[in-house]
Amino acid sequence: MKLPSTVVVETTEGSMKAAVSWNVKEASYKQSSTDAQKFTVSGTVTLPSGVDNDNKISLATSVEVSVNAYSAKVASAENNKITGIDVNGVYTTQTKISFTAVGAGMDNNSPKKGDTRYVPQSWTVINTNVWNAAPYTASFGLAQSGDYTLKVAFAQQQYDGSSWKATGTMDTRQVSFSIAKAKVTAPGTNLTPAANRKSSVKTGDNTPILPFVCILIIAAGAIGGVVFYKKKNKK
Repeated sequence: MKLPSTVVVETTEGSMKAAVSWNVKEASYKQSSTDAQKFTVSGTVTLPSGVDNDNKISLATSVEVSVNAYSAKVASAENNKITGIDVNGVYTTQTKISFTAVGAGMDNNSPKKGDTRYVPQSWTVINTNVWNAAPYTASFGLAQSGDYTLKVAFAQQQYDGSSWKATGTMDTRQVSFSIAKAKVTAPGTNLTPAANRKSSVKTGDNTPILPFVCILIIAAGAIGGVVFYKKKNKK
């Protein structure tokens, strides 16, 4: 309550400002009430330094106060949001999609009678899932490609002076998105290690091997003939 800290008093030297203390506690003001109020607040004046009250004039004073009715904070359904998922976003069958539902007025931590808010209640893609308390977040994945819509239902509540009560008013927000089939990367070719490969031993000479085999066979036959011939001569 913003009451004046000084009042004007008339002295023999003219008008002067004097401090005043207000007895707000004794007033009929009800701070918790949201209704219009009108009441009187009494106070006591403290004379400025150098001013004497020789005539014993009462230093009591009072002021009439009018308080307008409280204007309730009415949350707008337009401020209900779904965050964390892109509108018309494209995800894959391997994507884990996470999102958060943000209800209008949920940041009102000091509510007064008449205030309203929207509490996230449930969300649906294929099946409906219900939130019983904060945090209002969820994650899901889809195995089938196609077009989908995430819907979140918000329930309006009104503060009655002591607690939040459901009004029966609902609001729904939605986000459309698509699921594409995930691309599977083909595994790499499994090559046999070079150490295990079988191949002909190379000598560095490109001469065909078959003629050498024939020559060796002929040479062996010639040697056999020579030995046989020598043996016959000894007889």
